[in-house]
Amino acid sequence: MARSFHHLPRVVDGMRMPSFRQGKHNLVDVRKINDWLPGVVDQVVIEKVTSYGMGLATAFAFGKSTGAAEAIAQIHCPRVEWVTPAVWKKHFQLGKNKQDSLDACHKKFGSSFRWTLKADDGIAEAALLCQWFLDKKINL
Repeated sequence: MARSFHHLPRVVDGMRMPSFRQGKHNLVDVRKINDWLPGVVDQVVIEKVTSYGMGLATAFAFGKSTGAAEAIAQIHCPRVEWVTPAVWKKHFQLGKNKQDSLDACHKKFGSSFRWTLKADDGIAEAALLCQWFLDKKINL
């Protein structure tokens, strides 16, 4: 009996984090994210990073953007998971070099227009975050 695998998770799209300027800082543009998302999604995985080492104003802007990303995630998804870079990068044996994430995506998912530019490292890392989540669920 042949099995159909069309239902398996796969990377179908990605975009750079949309932002807008507010004073001296860029903030997450949740309207653009909301318009881009297909409605309700099954799972959201967000990288849990800190504002350690930032100045007060920058840390506040970072917190606003983090809260905005979490809010839009909760609106579109009943399940939101947070993971630190140390955890998911260890899973893929990656360091801090962003090129390593781009290379890992090429190896794992093949060549894609979504991670051909160095500026697309965030899209590559988002794809790897999702793959980390799927790998974790398979190994439970």
